[in-house]
Amino acid sequence: MTLQEFISKYKGKTVDWDKNGSCQCVDLARTYMHDVWGFTKQPECVDGAADFFFKHNSRPIQKELCRCIPYTGAVLPPVGSLLVFKSSGTNKDGHIAVCIEATASGMEVLEQDGVANAKAIKEGREQKGAYIGCWNYDRLVGWLTKKDKEEC
Repeated sequence: MTLQEFISKYKGKTVDWDKNGSCQCVDLARTYMHDVWGFTKQPECVDGAADFFFKHNSRPIQKELCRCIPYTGAVLPPVGSLLVFKSSGTNKDGHIAVCIEATASGMEVLEQDGVANAKAIKEGREQKGAYIGCWNYDRLVGWLTKKDKEEC
């Protein structure tokens, strides 16, 4: 499946990879790893999305399958990478999203808001599906890309 096919399939839909009833950003990322990157096994569990970046070196499956590139400002993230954002005052877990486009002024992503969806569940409301959003670089810590077969 291509990135564009993935966007067409999941935009507007809630994605629950682990089938626990709560549609988080990590669910969308794991589905992307499976559908687009073709992973038959998944990286280790995370306590929050930021773990994909900050705990990369202690995650053997993730290290085997993915490159983890820190954001320095010198290089823009590539289309199709999984962008990892650090925590904020309202989101202690960080965030992960699929890069659709990156320019000097910001990034367009396909994302799913786990914080809003957890609140929706608590309040008995419907969860919001995946959507296209825009981010600046303030909270970006880095990104994951799929390793080539020769690197694995």
